[in-house]
Amino acid sequence: SADIALYNGKLSGRNRVCFFAAEMDEALQSRITLEKAIREAIANDGFVLHYQPIFEISGKNLIGYEALLRLPAKDGSLIPPDTFIPVAEDIRLIDKIGAWVLHEACKTATTWPKNLTVAVNLSPTQFEAGTINEIVVSALKTSGLDPARLELEIIETLLLGNNERTMEQLNELKKLGVSIVMD
Repeated sequence: SADIALYNGKLSGRNRVCFFAAEMDEALQSRITLEKAIREAIANDGFVLHYQPIFEISGKNLIGYEALLRLPAKDGSLIPPDTFIPVAEDIRLIDKIGAWVLHEACKTATTWPKNLTVAVNLSPTQFEAGTINEIVVSALKTSGLDPARLELEIIETLLLGNNERTMEQLNELKKLGVSIVMD
């Protein structure tokens, strides 16, 4: 109990006193269960992709789909991405998950009509690792998808840091012929 309170205190900020509460143990057990589910999904292809249609502004023409990552829970429900993605980033597994998503989305998109694109969200953590270009090249090569049909969605905070390394990676991705879009 003291260790749990200490860990919780560190998460809340340094130089503070934190007393154990039963909710802390419940939260820790939930986190451990979620980490285990993520690791099992990686090992056993347990993630699934859902595809949300993207229409032109007029709403008349389908132009592609956005790949949405889902993690099925043992009870058959879906664990929300805003719950499991931060944990996957914390435990440094987002690169493996992101690589799977890119490969799977590109492979699936090759079965669609050639005028449809596929959009895939990228995590800022994937840019920190410095391997995003290799992952995209591999996914395109393995699937045979035309790079012009792949849209990589980034969040604005990725650009706010004005990180030179991130900008280099984005420029390399653009040279491949993929689109970079703001999510």
